Amino acid sequence: MQTKSIQKNNTESVVATLIVVWGVGAYFLGYTKVFTKIPQQAFGIIVASLLIGLIIFYFSNRKFRTFSDSIPLKTIALLHVWRIFAGWAFILYSDVLPQAFVTNAAYGVIVSGFLGLSVFIFRHTRLSYYVFNIIGSFDFIMAVGTGLYFAINGSREMEPIVLLPLIIIPLFGVPISGFTHFISLRRLIKMKGIKLTEPVID
Repeated sequence: MQTKSIQKNNTESVVATLIVVWGVGAYFLGYTKVFTKIPQQAFGIIVASLLIGLIIFYFSNRKFRTFSDSIPLKTIALLHVWRIFAGWAFILYSDVLPQAFVTNAAYGVIVSGFLGLSVFIFRHTRLSYYVFNIIGSFDFIMAVGTGLYFAINGSREMEPIVLLPLIIIPLFGVPISGFTHFISLRRLIKMKGIKLTEPVID
């Protein structure tokens, strides 16, 4: 039992360290304007690859999968509160970003953030988690899809997204948000013994 606890603590430390390094790396890449020197299409591929890489690592590494599955659903819901600030940032830059991107990304992101906060505070039922994750995932697909569309087309209006402070959103927040929606929905589907209206205790 003690060995498992030590292993869990070690995994948490490693994951926490990697997240910090990832965040600092995203900041550094934005600060040095690295992505202004390469095609926008490459940036879109990198963002998508980070999310796919997390999912692949989840299935291939047992320790990481165990750690991910141990994160309480309400903690994941609270984590998505960051999307309120992301949406607000997009609105602040609405005069330089494509209007279609701001429309598809900013407002839905803010709604998803507040939905995650409300689920964390008020409702911990399987149904409420389903609603949050489905709506949040739909918004995620809309926002990322619109961003990728403009990136693939090489829109000059999307250049602010690869600079500080906006670069933190796609390069750091987007993969983590997409991944946590994925593990949440996967866990909810496996909860066959819990009715939709019953509280989820995890």
